[in-house]
Amino acid sequence: MNGWIARSRAFARKARWSLLVPAFVLAFLWFFQGASLLTEEEAALWRKVRAGQQSLAAWRDSSGVPSLYPEYDFEKIDPWRTGFIGIEWSPVTTTLGPLEAKRTAADPLWSVYALREFRTLGLREGDAVAMISSSSFPGLVFSLLVAAEHLGLRVVWIHSLGSSTWGANIPEMLWPRMTSLLRSGGFLAHIPDWYTLGGRNESGLDMSPEGKAALVAAASEDGVSLLEARSLREMIVRKSELLLAAKPRLVLAVGGSHSTFGGEEIVPPAGGLYRKDDIFRMEAGDGVFREVLASGVPVLHFLNLRSLARSAGIPYDAPPRPRFGGGRGDAVCAAGLVFYILFLFRFRRWRRDE
Repeated sequence: MNGWIARSRAFARKARWSLLVPAFVLAFLWFFQGASLLTEEEAALWRKVRAGQQSLAAWRDSSGVPSLYPEYDFEKIDPWRTGFIGIEWSPVTTTLGPLEAKRTAADPLWSVYALREFRTLGLREGDAVAMISSSSFPGLVFSLLVAAEHLGLRVVWIHSLGSSTWGANIPEMLWPRMTSLLRSGGFLAHIPDWYTLGGRNESGLDMSPEGKAALVAAASEDGVSLLEARSLREMIVRKSELLLAAKPRLVLAVGGSHSTFGGEEIVPPAGGLYRKDDIFRMEAGDGVFREVLASGVPVLHFLNLRSLARSAGIPYDAPPRPRFGGGRGDAVCAAGLVFYILFLFRFRRWRRDE
């Protein structure tokens, strides 16, 4: 009898220890689920973007901006101190936008993602790229510019000053003020070639007089020409001509300003790289997006941050860290589940000794 008890206890100890095997395997799969560590060059780029963010956040807090808007807790809406998160409503706010997407857009990993995309496309120092961007995603615009400057690309840039909720919409901290601070801090060199007001027709037609006046003043203080047009069609034509005149090898499109997809009621593409043939496989609208693709220039589009971040391996609404999560998370989870099921088939919790 004593021998049977001893053997049973020994088997139980062995069974318990064997459970550590799947635990270690699953922990390994969880931590390295397609993770991509940064090279030394990429890590330096990440740190530059992060330093720029912290500098901007420090200026915001020391300037007294939070005290002007006591209804907003900046420690909660911008917990990682990126400096690129605005408020919900202001005279320059144009549309709705989720706060989580704005925080995700401020992740410094977008600079590394852009650098890798540029190199995959064969871009080299001196090549021209064009960018149409919105103040709705100021953190993302900053990351793309830093990546382009790092590679030595020539950037032709038209920027829309209007912003959706939680973007660069604080009247005391509009996009021109942000970039001025970043340039003076040595984090950025570029300045837009043209501004537009944003909003309807990208002429601020749906803004209050107060909002339009603030944006016009901000553009003037930045010394940047304000691109104007009498109609949406004219704005689309003017922007397309200005961008394509630079003979860019790539166009970066951040957000979805009125002229990007035109007046048609379409569901914008989810984001990613698009080429000329994609026009016939999706709703491309009748705006600048279609004009650029039709000319044969590819477009790297940034919108629908949840799905785009997932495919890029950038965590959604999470603290910045210099490591991609990888785009194979679902496959890794499935592999872990299959491994555990197979383990259970072979695992014996007890044994009956004859």
